[in-house]
Amino acid sequence: MKRLVTALATTFILAACGGSENSDGSKKSTYSSCSITKSEALFAGDLANDLKQCWDGVNYEEQNLALKWCQQKVSAYMDSAYIVGHSIEFEVASTNCP
Repeated sequence: MKRLVTALATTFILAACGGSENSDGSKKSTYSSCSITKSEALFAGDLANDLKQCWDGVNYEEQNLALKWCQQKVSAYMDSAYIVGHSIEFEVASTNCP
């Protein structure tokens, strides 16, 4: 009986905390995606395109590794999309791309 009570209490605690996954199935404890959050593109079309960019990752547990991977993704995008670049900002998140 004591085990049953302990198991039920653990289940309720985990449910209250939301478990270890986000609603999209990604783990809360890892960095799963990279996206451009701000762009200083001169043209509205370029700005809109920049802000649509998002890449799913490989669930990095360390933020510095996720940011390094994200920097590589953003740099490759900028190099392929523009001859002359512009300022952008990006971030990593624990959720997958929308």
